[in-house]
Amino acid sequence: MHLSRRLRAIADMIPKDKVVVDIGCDHALLDIYLTQNQKNKCIACDVRPNVLEIAKKNIIDAHLEHEILLVQSDGLKDVSFPKGAVAVIAGMGTSTILSILNSSKVDLFSELIIQTNNDWAFFRKGMSRKGFQLMEEQIVFEHNQYYILMKWIKGKSTYNKKQCFLGPILMTKRETIPYYNHLLKQYQIIDSKIPKRHVMQKHRVRKKISWLQKELKKRL
Repeated sequence: MHLSRRLRAIADMIPKDKVVVDIGCDHALLDIYLTQNQKNKCIACDVRPNVLEIAKKNIIDAHLEHEILLVQSDGLKDVSFPKGAVAVIAGMGTSTILSILNSSKVDLFSELIIQTNNDWAFFRKGMSRKGFQLMEEQIVFEHNQYYILMKWIKGKSTYNKKQCFLGPILMTKRETIPYYNHLLKQYQIIDSKIPKRHVMQKHRVRKKISWLQKELKKRL
């Protein structure tokens, strides 16, 4: 089973032999890989019937229809799983993921592997407020796009605005240099397009530019 670089990085963050609840499983490629290579027991969930049909075909083609449980569910609503399972939520927006994690079932998970598509600072702050602690962050570059992968566990955490923006663990890694350079260019373009009269908006953007410049200078 060939996985994209992003999905392979997600798989590498998941402990072997654990039950995995893949929320928004798409075509179940990750679940097939985990079952074949890491002996994980997977529950593949998605709310879209047409997506589940493709996932079902892929699972049957891999001869894993008796190994992988396929469930149609809106988030965690119709999913049952044991305590200590690992959640995977990848490829959704921050507001959708945080909404899914409002479920009381979240307390059953030992770890959450998350890849959100936007608003990373808001997501980190939201997870901290929900009582989660960030254990790992990774950057994956694929198809001309940066993806941020995060591993969370239950625990108290407090992240300031700079940490939420830059990633408290990413800040400790040299391999984030290309990603921070990418962000810096984006925010410099944003700053150039903000009219001078929008003082507060310019101040917020330039604060982020300053954070990025300082982090990149540390790595010289």
